[in-house]
Amino acid sequence: MFPQSWRLLYPLLFLLAGAAQAQPAVGDAIPAFDTQLLDGRTLPAKSLAGKPVLVVFWATWCPTCRKELPELQKLYEKYKAAGFEILALSIDAERIEVDEFWQDHRYTFPVAMRTARHSEIFGVTRAPPRFFLIGRDGRLALRHFGAIGYQQLETALKPLL
Repeated sequence: MFPQSWRLLYPLLFLLAGAAQAQPAVGDAIPAFDTQLLDGRTLPAKSLAGKPVLVVFWATWCPTCRKELPELQKLYEKYKAAGFEILALSIDAERIEVDEFWQDHRYTFPVAMRTARHSEIFGVTRAPPRFFLIGRDGRLALRHFGAIGYQQLETALKPLL
């Protein structure tokens, strides 16, 4: 058995671990972050500042993600000129699978592998897709888990443009 002091500390440690993986709420300011893209370039935080940005956690093995990505491409093409950006963060274990998938489908918005920094900011993703729409002011405007569809994303995006 654990000593009495450990029995008292265990619930506290459990709560602290959960807090470290907390997810941002709508209205929260999202910290700036740089991202190393699959093509080797760095997407600096300053290039996203002042723009509406959709951060999408996805995976090549996720059927819902595979269905949503073409819709995201359409949304990106329609609103990119207005400053809209998408950052797709893969939770796949192997980068090569993501590289091949992205090349085969020819999506044009930035893609990267999820990093520890992304998980610090957005929480741990185990079941994609997850969507985080950040407004020009750097605050979270939409948080959605699971399938969302073009229409719902466009409705959330338009006021941010």
